[in-house]
Formats: sequence, structure tokens, C-alpha cells
Amino acid sequence: MVEKLNLGCGTDIRPGYINLDSYKFKGVDKVWDINKTPLPFKDNTFKEVIISHVLEHVNDVVKTMEEVWRISKPGAVIDIGVPYFSSLNMVKDPTHKHFFAAATFDFFERGKLGNYFDKSSKINFKIIKRTIIYSNNSFLKIFNPLVNLSQKFYERFFAYIFPSQVLEVKLKVVK
Repeated sequence: MVEKLNLGCGTDIRPGYINLDSYKFKGVDKVWDINKTPLPFKDNTFKEVIISHVLEHVNDVVKTMEEVWRISKPGAVIDIGVPYFSSLNMVKDPTHKHFFAAATFDFFERGKLGNYFDKSSKINFKIIKRTIIYSNNSFLKIFNPLVNLSQKFYERFFAYIFPSQVLEVKLKVVK
């Protein structure tokens, strides 16, 4: 049984994963609109979920994360990549519906930000790592560690002057 999910894979087909997308690209195993819930998987199915450049397109980020939590096993690792809020790539694509900052995923970790979502909700993730990617360009990526020295400071004073490209977050499912 495959215990890894590549959610919203597009053309990034990964061996050893169930590759799910709303379009039947070559290699897609399961065609499904992520906005349609529940997702077509049983509770506690996956030990790893990749969500690369998908969350900015969904109708409801909270509902999508609730579904990811539901279909993930306790301790599962969730790897997320989203365009960073000040990135030109974030605003130039008219299909992007949501913006993401370093603290966005604090919302899903109980005890942080007062967790605005429904208190009866069981979902909980532990943030393992979050990294702002200034650039993947071979010359400019030397600035990646600099923007992560203090993500709050960078976001407050420099994010619009020196915009980063991507936010990468690794979460652990807490059940």
C-alpha cells in the first residue's frame, strides 16, 4: 500500500507516491478536484504528503488543511511549498487566491496565534521547519540564510524591498 501522497502534483510526478491532480496529466494516478471534500481517502492513510504550489489555488486553505490532517497518520510529515507574499510570482498569476507569510502556518499549530479556527476542531500540526527562499538562482541564493536570520524582521522591514520567492514549511501531524 502506498503511504505517500503528492497532492496537486501537476506534472511533478513522483514514483512511490499517489500523484493526485484535477487534470489527467501523464502519470497522474488519481484525478480529483481538491476543492471537493472530503478527499477520496480514508482517515489515517498517509505518512507523507507533499503540497507543492497548490494551497495558493484552493478555495479554502483551512478546509484543505483539515482534510490533509484527516487523511494523514499520526506523526505524518507534510511538506508544503507556496509562493511568498511579496513575490512577483504570487501576484502575477491570476489563479492565486491566497498569500503566505512565515507565520501563516502558526494558525494550524495549537497554542500559536490563539488558533482562530473552530475550537471544536481536532486538527493540529507541529511546525518542524519553515524557510523563506529568497532565490534559487545560483548567485542570489547566498541571501537565503540572511532572510531567515529573523523572519519577522525581514518581513517587517525588507520583504517588499528585497522580495523572496517561496516559503517552504514542514509540518508534523499531531493526533
